[in-house]
Amino acid sequence: MADARVVLITGASGGLGGALARAFAADDVVRQSRSAERGDVAGDLGSDADVDRMVREIVAEHGRIDVLVNNAADQMIGEPGSPDAERWAAMLDATLLSAVRLSRASIPHMPDGAAIVNVSSLESSLAFPGRGPYAAAKAGLEALTRALALDLAPRGIRVNAVAPGLIEREGLRAAWPEGHGAWTQQTPRGSIVSPDEVAAAVRFLAGPEASGISGVVLPVDAGWSASARLG
Repeated sequence: MADARVVLITGASGGLGGALARAFAADDVVRQSRSAERGDVAGDLGSDADVDRMVREIVAEHGRIDVLVNNAADQMIGEPGSPDAERWAAMLDATLLSAVRLSRASIPHMPDGAAIVNVSSLESSLAFPGRGPYAAAKAGLEALTRALALDLAPRGIRVNAVAPGLIEREGLRAAWPEGHGAWTQQTPRGSIVSPDEVAAAVRFLAGPEASGISGVVLPVDAGWSASARLG
């Protein structure tokens, strides 16, 4: 399709990654994953060499990158105990520096007017027990969003972020009934956000309808962060 954008989505093998690919179905989507069986381009986002190779492969095939969605992250789910410095470093590398590497490698191949959307989290600004490394990495991602928005403004490249709350996924209610119930009760509409709702916000920020928006972080939480959360 001649008018299709080339959209690179990292961390595309998960639930949100799949929703992002669906949201950009009208475009030419390139899904990044660590495994070749789960994406269109495979590689380790913790490796400068791998990132450079993946971008070269994409540009060789498609000629450019119009939209970069930095979705890859390490959520540190279910890990007991207080994280040590090594775990902090691993989290920062997987969640923040992966976006730094991909952005650095992709920007030279992005035309004027392109867009970058980073997937952050409400945890960047709202503390949850035992989640310090993840929160710090996402806060750094939001700072990167604002910095790149200024740096790339002369080329008309917009950089924004979405900050989802708890995202619904299969089995979440059964695996975490207390947390799921609390989030649901405290969300004004009575349900948490779906992956497709988050992906729709990303697509909006990447599209021409949002041409006047850059350097912002958009909460996507069905109103959870605006509520009193007294439940």
